[in-house]
Amino acid sequence: MSRITSKLKFLPSMITCTSALCGTLATFMALSGDKGLVYASYLILFASVCDFCDGFVARLLHAQSELGKQLDSLSDAISFGVAPTAIMFGLMRQALRVNGAFWTLDSSQIFILVCSCFIVICSVLRLAKFNIDPEQTYGFKGLPTPACALLVASIPLIDAMVPEDFWIYTVAHALFNADFPFKATMALIGIQVFAFGSIKLLLPMCIFFSLLMVTNLPMFSLKMKSYKYRDNRLVYNFLIFAVISLIVLQWIAVPLIIFAYVVVSFVRWLVNLRKVKPE
Repeated sequence: MSRITSKLKFLPSMITCTSALCGTLATFMALSGDKGLVYASYLILFASVCDFCDGFVARLLHAQSELGKQLDSLSDAISFGVAPTAIMFGLMRQALRVNGAFWTLDSSQIFILVCSCFIVICSVLRLAKFNIDPEQTYGFKGLPTPACALLVASIPLIDAMVPEDFWIYTVAHALFNADFPFKATMALIGIQVFAFGSIKLLLPMCIFFSLLMVTNLPMFSLKMKSYKYRDNRLVYNFLIFAVISLIVLQWIAVPLIIFAYVVVSFVRWLVNLRKVKPE
């Protein structure tokens, strides 16, 4: 068994490189615009799965190494830094309704588009801080880069949704021949057009969540030392909330989950702050 394990120790690095490949392809797709943004989002989702699996496989095979740690950070910089920046750049171009070459645009439009680079800048800073901070094993300081990347990647997927995409509607229509509620349809269109299709939301959202990555706000991790509910109530309750939200709202749930994660972490930090008695 040990011989088989030793021969498979290349697997974590291979999975990490797959994540980097997905991030690179996602960048190419995002820069092509339109439908490419959707494909780029799926590639980032797959990269996030690889990011989880490489660490899991490394622990399973006892193949953790300094090389793997550095490789993982470089891969994350591509998949969760460069790729979401390219998606945000494409989303902002669509919101501004500009089609010309970058250098031919107005100075105000160029400034807004350059602001998308906040994501990659803050991502690499976040990853560098994480690498030299031993306290971030079972907790984080600042928003994790995959969370910010998934938030950005969810936007093109939400924009591409139609009422028939909802699983609940499909089941209700099959069982009861029910139509999708008109108000829900209008809400979906409102989210697509007036929220994620507006530069007035995209720009502050980009800057806020980018800066959130480099703050020292303590945020809880989904890693667990044990699987007992008593020791991991917050993690289990949050996972239950996330799963239910994804089932009901699908891609719309992703921004809601990330926002809830930030709010819960902030409230938890305030509660812990009040528990610390002054000397």
